[in-house]
Amino acid sequence: MSINTGDKLKIWFADMWLDFQFENNYFYHLLSTEYEVELNEEEPDILFVSADPMIWQERKKYAHLTSAKRVFYTMESCAPNLTEATYPPRVKIETIRRTFDKYTMDKKIIEYQSAGAGYRDYYYDKCDFYLGYSPNGSINQQFPFWAYGMDWLNKGSYGAPDFLWKVSDLETNEYKTTSKTKFCSMFFNFGLKNRYEIYDKLNLYKTTDGYGEPFCNSFYPWEKGKLGHSKDYKFQVCFENDVIDHYHTEKIPLAKYAGNIPIYWGASTVSQYFNPDCYLNLIDFDSIDALVERIKEIDQNDSLYQQYASAPLFTEAQNPSSLYSPETILNFFKNKVLA
Repeated sequence: MSINTGDKLKIWFADMWLDFQFENNYFYHLLSTEYEVELNEEEPDILFVSADPMIWQERKKYAHLTSAKRVFYTMESCAPNLTEATYPPRVKIETIRRTFDKYTMDKKIIEYQSAGAGYRDYYYDKCDFYLGYSPNGSINQQFPFWAYGMDWLNKGSYGAPDFLWKVSDLETNEYKTTSKTKFCSMFFNFGLKNRYEIYDKLNLYKTTDGYGEPFCNSFYPWEKGKLGHSKDYKFQVCFENDVIDHYHTEKIPLAKYAGNIPIYWGASTVSQYFNPDCYLNLIDFDSIDALVERIKEIDQNDSLYQQYASAPLFTEAQNPSSLYSPETILNFFKNKVLA
């Protein structure tokens, strides 16, 4: 398949994340700058597929489309099938998630997942190309979800995510300049032991506010709601779901955008993408206790606090425009997917 600039390009999306909008997303808008893009469910030239966290299994309908190029993109810490199509059976499992209501109870959740797989590990088809957190290779292009959430094309919102941010606004936006009258926040739906532990230990020092399923309150509605909640805090706990090299989500950028000091847990490769002077990473400490002591020290020292709070998100060498610009991603489609 060879499609040239200005030609009609038929695309479709299957198994994307919740609230994904077919005509309002980065790929639709990006490709529209060079091609006459048409949404075509029957005969797409490119079929975008994702990790299918809702287990829709929509891509099964397109197994017969041998001419369609399948491009995998996800915000999750997972990779596509690049060698064979697989449809693992679904099984029902029971998990225990701690909840923080007034009785500090646990609750049992019934979940469905692929047999033998982990949380959100749902992969259902062979893909030809991959966009995601992994460094560039012969058939993949690095494009992490935090870069997807930047407003490269001046669209403001994709619905999901519902807020797109710009590097130029990191220091002067309405969220960052809000007075920081509260201590610390954290946002998550999926409970991990270290998330609960740091929540408990920070609360022994000062009130730490949690948002999400385990805290028995309404979870933030994507990025805009999260910013609205977090703008009043000095710190934000930003623990990833997994520690995998190069897997770093939007957690640190959004915390910095809100004017918070990110308290991070993730792979050491994070220092390749974000300025290590602007956040704390649990893996750099011997224990959560040691991390909490450092947070307390920063909280009690205005000069030290300002040092972290004012440190830029990116160093000069980390400029995302040189790594993930629309031109870079467009060239991936031109020179690999559509060549």
